Amino acid sequence: MRNPFEKMPTILLADEIIDKAFRRAEKAASAFTPRGNIISKARQREELRVRTVSNVTRDSLRKVLDRTPGVSTLPPFYQELLDTLVDKRMFHKALASINWAIKTIRGLEERYVEKIRYSRDPKEIAKLRREFYGRVASILKDINDNLEYLNKARDVLKDMPVIDLTLPTIVIAGHPNVGKSTLLRKLTNAKPEVATYPFTTKGINVGQFEEHWLKYQVIDTPGLLDRPISERNEIEKQAILALRHLGKLVIYIFDPSEYCGYPIEDQMHLFEEIYEEFGDFPFIVVLNKTDIASEDKIRKVEEFLQRRGIKSLRIAAEKGIGIDELKSKVIEIIKPEMEAIARSMGKTEGE
Repeated sequence: MRNPFEKMPTILLADEIIDKAFRRAEKAASAFTPRGNIISKARQREELRVRTVSNVTRDSLRKVLDRTPGVSTLPPFYQELLDTLVDKRMFHKALASINWAIKTIRGLEERYVEKIRYSRDPKEIAKLRREFYGRVASILKDINDNLEYLNKARDVLKDMPVIDLTLPTIVIAGHPNVGKSTLLRKLTNAKPEVATYPFTTKGINVGQFEEHWLKYQVIDTPGLLDRPISERNEIEKQAILALRHLGKLVIYIFDPSEYCGYPIEDQMHLFEEIYEEFGDFPFIVVLNKTDIASEDKIRKVEEFLQRRGIKSLRIAAEKGIGIDELKSKVIEIIKPEMEAIARSMGKTEGE
């Protein structure tokens, strides 16, 4: 799985495209040897300049469209991230302006070539070519703000997290220091890969594990699901919305020892917000650090969950206690859906 924007090119601005196109046109004209009388030679030379400017300009713009995915073609997860990072509507509008410029310049090319071919005055022919140059430059300057916008967007989008959208994904939530990264390492048996989220300084931790030939993906999003959603800014709320398109299951971690620095009451409050936001998701709630937490505090959390009809697992991630049971629970919840998808794909291929 790749970042869908990794091939998005550096985008030339209006003045750069104009300079490039005009230089290419003069070079082509200088290397060209026209035939015929003065009028015929003028026509050939100026038509060459017009077509070269048109081709170079349109090729520069088309490269942007060809190597930038359309908004509607993106999976919902990346559409939400796009909206979070650069404003999906503005991004689409900027790409549409480039498409408009390509079509408009192509139309002008044909119109001015026709005028040049019918003109019998070398001065008039040169004037038509200059007119065409001016029209092209004007079009490019009209879309320059959009070109600048796309260049800035590219700088952000190339750092989007690379996540395998084909894998069932487990999202870990809970306050900082409750043991999320430790649990991620224990579940995946590997050092998590850290990819950058442009809207958080802490990045996103990604790990995978395989069981019975099926792969599972586990992610921890420091800075997103570790404090109340009510305290989030709009960008963070949008990022949380993106996770809803990605996840299949939420593992919520409590630390009844309170060594994480957050009282049990605060942890309960955060759980209620996350549970409400992701209430349509399957949840597995784990009580971590149960090897060092007091039984009273463990029971306090368990009773809080039981009142809401939620069962929990006791684990001690650092020591590997309860990890196998947790992994079995994850597979029990997700595997039927994955097998159904696999059967559906097999049926489709066989039809």
